[in-house]
Amino acid sequence: MKKIVLSILILTFAWNVKAQDDLAPINTGAVNFLTITPDARSAGMGGASVALPGNNNAVFYNGAASVISSENGGITYTFAPIMRDYDSGHSLNSLGGFYKINQRNVILGGFRYYNYPSLDVLNSNNGKYESISPKEWVIDLGYAHEIIPNLAVSATAKLIHSDMGSFGGAKSANTFALDLGAIYRRSFKLLDDASWTAGVQFSNLGSKVKYLNTKESLPAFVKAGGSVDLSFNQIHQLIVAADVGYRMIPSDVQSLGVSAGAEYTLVEHFKFRGGYHYGNKNKGDASYATAGLGVHYLGGQIDFSWLFAEKKIPMRNSYWLSFGYAF
Repeated sequence: MKKIVLSILILTFAWNVKAQDDLAPINTGAVNFLTITPDARSAGMGGASVALPGNNNAVFYNGAASVISSENGGITYTFAPIMRDYDSGHSLNSLGGFYKINQRNVILGGFRYYNYPSLDVLNSNNGKYESISPKEWVIDLGYAHEIIPNLAVSATAKLIHSDMGSFGGAKSANTFALDLGAIYRRSFKLLDDASWTAGVQFSNLGSKVKYLNTKESLPAFVKAGGSVDLSFNQIHQLIVAADVGYRMIPSDVQSLGVSAGAEYTLVEHFKFRGGYHYGNKNKGDASYATAGLGVHYLGGQIDFSWLFAEKKIPMRNSYWLSFGYAF
């Protein structure tokens, strides 16, 4: 277990970047696990997700995308060991799903739980080390509605809980946040069974999280993205997607990031994915590549993805394993 002082623990560390030759803490705001891609499909496509159709985990990216899904509902659980090469014990567990009330109205739900390794923390009040087990979670509840043909909007409310351990008078913190999304989809007139989609999402809009006498901002983003869906012989499919995201808060890490990826479906059941994310390493957002595969059959879904990055990137060799069902 690592020994760290109280003031360092209160900061939320950037997941992706080492500064210079040593791992340096970068204050990117509270509950920074919300910036981690929660499921294997999007992770395998470099994190591209805002305009991705047919996603059980739309509640995490753009709830409006659930309206254009060809399924009536679905649910997916994902287990993701994070920062495996840097420090064992970090993991993200996610559960996302949606259900269509009718063709124009959808309800969505999600849950994410981030587990940290146990830590020995120096209590500045008594000069002794205390063992703690930090953890954080968020509950998502959303609603999506098609306002006119091909155009849908969504709103998702979040309850966020952050527990950095009981030491030095510290208590767990709770706050609320809101995600807003919109999506538009049209068919290509000159191509059969082909379509394009554009989407936008505002995420983590909410109040600050208070730790002792310190308040930290949520990682608020605005993202815009698009995708192209091409079908071949009705049993093969290619989806190409890309997002551009801007980190709005905290102000000292404001930056642009780009995610792009593709998914190829072979004979309806076998999925092959690849992608790349470009980020500003000086703002706590590293660049990396991802690859993934999946098998979907009779509603059942198994997906896996892997993250490739330089040795100095703590997220290197993280992976995602998802189990889902759609109906």
